[in-house]
Amino acid sequence: MIAIVTGTVKPGLQMENLIISKEEERLQQYTSALLHLIDSGAFRKIVFCENSNYNLQAFELLKKEAAEKETELEILSFQGNMEQASIQGKGYGEGEIMDYVFENSRLLRDETYFVKMTGRLKIANIKKIAELLKENKCYFNIPDHTIRDFYDTRIYGMPTETFRKYFRKAYHRVMDREGIYLEKVYTRVLKEQKIEPDNFPRYPRIAGISGSSGLTYEYTEWKCRIKDFISMAGGYKVTK
Repeated sequence: MIAIVTGTVKPGLQMENLIISKEEERLQQYTSALLHLIDSGAFRKIVFCENSNYNLQAFELLKKEAAEKETELEILSFQGNMEQASIQGKGYGEGEIMDYVFENSRLLRDETYFVKMTGRLKIANIKKIAELLKENKCYFNIPDHTIRDFYDTRIYGMPTETFRKYFRKAYHRVMDREGIYLEKVYTRVLKEQKIEPDNFPRYPRIAGISGSSGLTYEYTEWKCRIKDFISMAGGYKVTK
């Protein structure tokens, strides 16, 4: 099992609706979240891929930290199609990153299962989640109990072959301005292919800041313990 972490360190000036746009701040958040993931011990292989062609030297110290924890950290960087992403939305950019990882990642090549996470966010209980995943299943949760028409893409897991076959090129269908977000595209793919995802075996404790909205993600542990039972029972699924 491998973790894939997506990011954009230096977003293009044409990208709309970005609250956090300074590359120094974004880089610090990415490195902090990656260090948290490394320290968690949840994965022995991690791929971080960003699409602004950022200088890889900025991550050398992090790679050494990972090696000391017996974790392989692969850093990929390329110049994404920022012009197209500005037209279709940030979900297009994320999909393009995943496409690039599946084409170019050395660590992913022989892996049969992955968990994808959004770069600047920390998931406090990621080790427990990873330990409980069954590698023949797809895992998605809805963003919160009030949103029942699409799945969250901040964290999901699935067999690599399932993603390669059904999801890898789906980002071309994204059009944020028309309300066709990546979350809705992936939900539609699940329905079209008659894939019934499981909810995560523990509710993800997500912390961090959304780069697009500036919203701070926080959690309360006692509430999450209740949500654990709901997630284990499949209570966070799309119903519309």
